[in-house]
Amino acid sequence: MTTYLTPGELIGSLPDTCADTLHVTVLPSHPCTSSGRLTAPTGAAFPVTRVRGMTTREIAEHVQAALPADRDTDLVVVVVAEDRAREWLPLRAAIAALEADLRLAGHTVLGRYWAPHTRPGAPWRDYRRSTHLGTVIAPRPELDFAGPVQLGGDAPTPTWGLPFAEPGETLPASPSRFARRVVPFLVRRSDEANRIVAHATLQAGSGEFIDDVAALAVTTALADNAVYGPLLLPPADLDPQRMEQLWMALYRGSTDHNARARLATLIAASAVRRGDHHLTTSALVHAHGAPGASTVGLLFQQHASADVVEHELDEIAGRVGATRW
Repeated sequence: MTTYLTPGELIGSLPDTCADTLHVTVLPSHPCTSSGRLTAPTGAAFPVTRVRGMTTREIAEHVQAALPADRDTDLVVVVVAEDRAREWLPLRAAIAALEADLRLAGHTVLGRYWAPHTRPGAPWRDYRRSTHLGTVIAPRPELDFAGPVQLGGDAPTPTWGLPFAEPGETLPASPSRFARRVVPFLVRRSDEANRIVAHATLQAGSGEFIDDVAALAVTTALADNAVYGPLLLPPADLDPQRMEQLWMALYRGSTDHNARARLATLIAASAVRRGDHHLTTSALVHAHGAPGASTVGLLFQQHASADVVEHELDEIAGRVGATRW
């Protein structure tokens, strides 16, 4: 018989550790007869400090090694972190990239939650729905994670985070009217625009997203070819999958066609470098008219080798970057 539990009960069943931790937990869809009774969910756990230094692919490989053989395993991501210095939840870029990677392997992330600790009484928040809040509670004594388990009341959202689908991480989420009027004037200088974009990409590389004002500034700055061009071939030490999630979040948050086309082109350029054919195809559909989009499309159509892709993107990045608005 399937057991239904709340996010608060699931979080309460996790170990209470001293270190901030990212948990990827398994919700079994059928009984696991070989393991006996399980009083805590199975899965993988990573210290937050380690997550910041790992690539998405490395984390995904560790997660898959800890999962049962079923390709249709349902997962829940829980971040247990005491950090309350910011208004937004931690590791949004890292989780979005990990969810996209695991989806390709047949694993669905049903929910993402944050809590400061796992002891009863702690507040928890939903990454996907800002108004979905609750309190951590102690798990029932009879709860068995070896049997089928589902989150009660949390229906799966299969389109969340899909490439170019509206539901997903969005930047800016709700910028003020004042920010929309003032920010564009603050990033007209290339030195300031480059500083803002560099900060955003470094944040994304470490698994974090920027705030609404910075996000609006980045989208505005990308209209300058001197800022946009070099991003067609970003530094190799930045996790490309997290960068793609930054561009995707900015794409969802923008209503300007030209800005969206540039962001889609950055996603296509990154995806073609990684050999992700599905994402490249999806991105090119939305990249029409942006500088560099036709080159990325030709590289994709010609099945260019990795060396050719790097060389051509370096060339087009230099040409685009040498021109202004």
